[in-house]
Amino acid sequence: MMVGLWAGSAMGDSFSSLNKKGNRAYKRGQELTQEGEKKKAVEAWEEALRYYRDAEIERPENPELSYNIGNAIYRQEKYEDALERYFKALSSDELEHQAWTHYNLGNALYRGGKYPEAIQAYQECLELTPEDQDAKFNLEFVRKKMKEMLDKEAKRQQEQKQQQQPQSEQQQQEQKQESKNEEQQTREDQEQAQQPEDEQKQQEQQREQLKPKEGMTKEDAERILNALKDDEKELLKEQKRAPRGRGRRGGKDW
Repeated sequence: MMVGLWAGSAMGDSFSSLNKKGNRAYKRGQELTQEGEKKKAVEAWEEALRYYRDAEIERPENPELSYNIGNAIYRQEKYEDALERYFKALSSDELEHQAWTHYNLGNALYRGGKYPEAIQAYQECLELTPEDQDAKFNLEFVRKKMKEMLDKEAKRQQEQKQQQQPQSEQQQQEQKQESKNEEQQTREDQEQAQQPEDEQKQQEQQREQLKPKEGMTKEDAERILNALKDDEKELLKEQKRAPRGRGRRGGKDW
């Protein structure tokens, strides 16, 4: 609800005349809006703005006129421009005029998506006119809208966090599995590198056993040698049956 226009009874004849013409055009726009004639209403508000701007030439610092211009601009949905005019109108000495301006500031701020500032403007209006029911209604309305907006944003952030959580856990699992595979591959490589050394040591031990011990007969030495040869043959068979490779065991490589 847009509160009233200032008539400016103490203004000069030319200034007062232009301001009154602007007020009449503005009110006609309101009536046309109620009748559903939106296009004609816009034309009426544009006419009102022209009168106000002509009057402004005479008194550019007049706060009441700034308020009226702000109302006409607000009707054009130019909320930022309207805010500039309303702030200028706050310089009025009349407390009632200040209350009206705070009220309309709240409307323009809300339309501009500035909910906290709008709430503050309505509160300042109520400090000056505590019984203003329209200001009370708008204050609660914007508070509710702001809460809905904050709840919606909090829900959106929570859903986004939940969507990112599984992805993060999956990446951690993949990293752990990759690290495990690398450790297993390293162990296999070390075992394969160690195996020829073990075989070499075993052969050296066998050769050492071939040396006759003190007091060993030639026949004993030949018997031991034949037994070792048989063991070596069995070892080689086992090596042929056991697969050796560098690929991962137990499945495909993905």
